[in-house]
Amino acid sequence: MKFQCKKCQNKFDGDYETLFDILKCSTCNHEDVVLKFIKQGVHPPEMGFGLSYDEFEDALEEGKVDYLKMFFEEEFDLQYTRTEEEYSVTDKTGKEVNLKKIYEKTQKDGKLQRIIYNIHYVLLQEL
Repeated sequence: MKFQCKKCQNKFDGDYETLFDILKCSTCNHEDVVLKFIKQGVHPPEMGFGLSYDEFEDALEEGKVDYLKMFFEEEFDLQYTRTEEEYSVTDKTGKEVNLKKIYEKTQKDGKLQRIIYNIHYVLLQEL
């Protein structure tokens, strides 16, 4: 994943080995880094980190379209579209995707869970 340090502006590649890792800048060791995918600070998770299926659906319903489009296109090779208050996630053939399967995959993959958690975190900050 691509990151940028808020302190020294260093751009670097990094990844989380576990859900509870705190990423630091590779140049100045500062913890306040920007996940370029979301363009917001990545915050260490609280105890009991994770999203319920309802919170996952809330992120899709209330989410910023550009974040979610990137998430689905880059991580799942799926299309996320929104028209007014309706959204859909489809495969390359246009068939609607079972969101439960996507949710289950994010629960098994720390990187995906952290991305969707941070999308959800950004949404909570804007309420």
